[in-house]
Amino acid sequence: MGKKTFTKYKWFWAWQDENEENWLEEMSKQGYHLSCLGTPGFYHFTISEPKNYIYRLDYQLFHKKDKGEYLQLFQDSGWEHIGEMSAWQYFRKEADNGEIPEIFTDIESKVAKYKRILTYLGVFYVAIIAIFSTHAVLNEIFAWWSKSGVPIILLIVLIFMTYAIIRLLLRIRKLRRKII
Repeated sequence: MGKKTFTKYKWFWAWQDENEENWLEEMSKQGYHLSCLGTPGFYHFTISEPKNYIYRLDYQLFHKKDKGEYLQLFQDSGWEHIGEMSAWQYFRKEADNGEIPEIFTDIESKVAKYKRILTYLGVFYVAIIAIFSTHAVLNEIFAWWSKSGVPIILLIVLIFMTYAIIRLLLRIRKLRRKII
């Protein structure tokens, strides 16, 4: 008899990674264990006995040669790599005697994770601004540019990205306040 599985859709933003970890932990306590990831927002679960899994997420873009070393480091520390979703790495480990394992040993390591996300967003942010700055030139070359709605879509994306950057900066600020 095969394992029972199901897929659930749930959306989390980059600054809500702790909420996502908590949700996955609650799912495991109900016997629904994350088995793989794919399209952002879609989680694939296997149904079995409830377990007290702790889930942790990291954000890493890799060169192929570096990924093996990275994953080996986690495996050596007892973490199981479940998979990745858009550069987010998903790990889990069963909690022992109420101990809550962490993948980050200090606040600055957590801050570094959010800085990696900000760097990625920053590249796209600059690209969108560059597209907007050529808007007048594009209007002259392609009349459809203005009529197509592309400038409006880019403006909406730019506004959302600004919001995301602010939320991530606030998350970093909140973490750094824990140091003081």
